[in-house]
Amino acid sequence: MNLIGQRMGQYEILSQLGEGGMAVVYRARQMSVRREVALKIISPSLAARGGFSRRFEKEAQIIASLSNPHIVKVFDYGVMHGFHWRLTDAQVDPKTDLYYFVMEMLTGGSLSDRLEKGVIPLAQITRILEQMALALDYAHGRGTIHRDLKPPNVLFDDQGNAYLTDFGIAKLLGETSSLTQEGTTVGTPSYMAPEQWASENMGPPVDLYALGVVLFEMLTGRLPYVASSPYRVMHMHLNDPIPSAFMINPELPPAVDGVIARAMAKAPEERFESAAALVSAYKDALSGAPVRVNAPESAEASRQAVVSMVVDSLASGSGAPATGAPRAALFIGLVLGLLLILVLVLLFLASRSGAHPADLVGLAVRAGVL
Repeated sequence: MNLIGQRMGQYEILSQLGEGGMAVVYRARQMSVRREVALKIISPSLAARGGFSRRFEKEAQIIASLSNPHIVKVFDYGVMHGFHWRLTDAQVDPKTDLYYFVMEMLTGGSLSDRLEKGVIPLAQITRILEQMALALDYAHGRGTIHRDLKPPNVLFDDQGNAYLTDFGIAKLLGETSSLTQEGTTVGTPSYMAPEQWASENMGPPVDLYALGVVLFEMLTGRLPYVASSPYRVMHMHLNDPIPSAFMINPELPPAVDGVIARAMAKAPEERFESAAALVSAYKDALSGAPVRVNAPESAEASRQAVVSMVVDSLASGSGAPATGAPRAALFIGLVLGLLLILVLVLLFLASRSGAHPADLVGLAVRAGVL
């Protein structure tokens, strides 16, 4: 659809800023107060789904109520009934209802724009991460989950301050979509937490996982998991170990891998308790302080529960990847158990023979037992 040069109520549409699978964003002039705004028009094909009107009113009220220095302000929202536009797509009725959001205009580009220029300096990453965390923790405190945190949804003003946009849009538009196309699920595959694929139990840990992915991308200039299809990406998020950011970018402090490992833990309960806690751990890593990593036994058990949940949710579909549970944790547990038994045996022999335990340990080492 082509709305450039047309009027929607008090909004005169000047140019197109961007377009995605869910919406088109225009630069517009609000005539009543003479200011420029960003006008997001929801895709008519998505808005035509059953029950959308009811969901729009509910979710739009929540989105517009968010007020934080690092969340893009929503000035207005609504629907233009029976709007006419110049037809450019023969598949779209030129007279239909247009659902829209009116947001503040930010002219500093997006985090995606910055990532296209290469790895972001550590000082800038710290500032961006702090501001994103302030926005997320504020929203989570009000019971609102972003669900689609990714670089295109991080915008900047002229002073380089970061703002999160599109809170709740994924929930509003993704309730009936499938897993077959990038960007049409409740979230975007490259940034989705394992439990998000099942669309269940989605709380703040979903956003914290995505924040870990964005941090990895800022530190390395690449995504942790890349594949040719959303299903393959899902399989990697569920099963594959998290790549080392330090190995990709050796100029980083090695401790940042611990921060990312906890932020992107497979099990939600293993992640940071808040975005602020993630930022604090990241700063500690930059200063050389150790970062607590999740206990592998607990994480593996919880990961298996998440895998089962996702597999069950996809059982009626086709093409879902086999999950294949890793057995590393079980092997480590058996080895540690055997070592403990051997130590106890050595201590018992020492007590019976009067020999010093260290002598028996040395004998065991020379014999190849230890």
